[in-house]
Amino acid sequence: MRKILALLVIILCLNITAERALTLQAPDSRTHDWVWNVIAVPPSGGWDKEPGKSIKTALTWCELEISESSNGVGGHDVKFLLLSESDDLPTRSTVNNPHAIAVISFADSPETDKILVSRFAGANVPLMLSGGESVLIDSGGRPITNIFALDMYRDYRCAAFTEYARKIYARDKRIALAASRFTVNQEREAKICYTMLDNAGFMPMPYWTDASARDSYYMMSEEIESYEGEEAGVVISFMGSMGAREIWRNFMRIRTSWRLWNVSEPDEMYLSCRGMIFADQNVLLATLGGFIETRRMLWRTRAMQASDSVSAGRAIALCEWLKRAVDMMPQPVDNMPRGTLLQNLGRVKGIPFGKQTLNISQFLHRPSERDVYIVEIRNREFSALDTVNTKALAYTSEY
Repeated sequence: MRKILALLVIILCLNITAERALTLQAPDSRTHDWVWNVIAVPPSGGWDKEPGKSIKTALTWCELEISESSNGVGGHDVKFLLLSESDDLPTRSTVNNPHAIAVISFADSPETDKILVSRFAGANVPLMLSGGESVLIDSGGRPITNIFALDMYRDYRCAAFTEYARKIYARDKRIALAASRFTVNQEREAKICYTMLDNAGFMPMPYWTDASARDSYYMMSEEIESYEGEEAGVVISFMGSMGAREIWRNFMRIRTSWRLWNVSEPDEMYLSCRGMIFADQNVLLATLGGFIETRRMLWRTRAMQASDSVSAGRAIALCEWLKRAVDMMPQPVDNMPRGTLLQNLGRVKGIPFGKQTLNISQFLHRPSERDVYIVEIRNREFSALDTVNTKALAYTSEY
């Protein structure tokens, strides 16, 4: 009898233990189900070198801010899944689960972002690029439904230079445009700039050159030099790195007082070209963009350090963009309505980005406008001349 009673006690204890185990497992399972995952593609160098280290710090800060808030994001926590450099780039199958709500790319190579765009175009999960200046996210004149970018597309330089010319020059100022008809982007961008300058009241002069013939640069310089006795003008170059430097060398040879504006991304290769002028949305963000306050905020609130404040600021901006799109839905959000999320991402307003506040255009899936820095090469450095608030342009393949 005692043996039977002992056996019953053992069975009862085992049942209680099993029930407790099930009880402990259930909250863990629910907690896991209540976390939304965001897959993050690293910059070159990975997460253990700058700027990846600062981006990782900022994403950790965002996770903690969300988890410790009363509502989280739609009632959920968010976990950033950091891919390593050795991992394959994510595909649609990678995010084929209800907990994956977005892919964000911090890749500093346009080619990497172009691969991601080709893989995810038309998917029901958003792909958000932390840059994307040189990456097309349009199809047939409209933005791809699930692709978004934090940078304006490269055509903004045409608008920035037009605004700067309007700001500092009389309308009779001589402005020449140098481009090649044999390069699609050069001709397209030159025509955009020509039209914008013309609409602003200027009378731009196009110089269509053959980039393969050095004599064409010489002839253009000679023609410019022939305007003796007249006020010096401006040449806006769409000729790429080699062409712009060749024009600059000819300007130095003839000692002209004409100015050279380069519609290219500022690069160290140009630092010997003193006096050359650029328009760029990113070149002086570290010094003029107000991101030092982002770094101070990370330290002040959670004693976190981010030496690359601009990269950290981009990470926080993308996180806030995604969060606000979810917050636009009726709360709490039990199951993510993918179509609604994509629509909301295209109309988020007031994203903090350093000292700027960005509004997303539903027609571009990018900020509707941003500050653009006008810089001149002085003493082998990019020195600030001015800042112009510039509206983003819709991409057009022909103009």
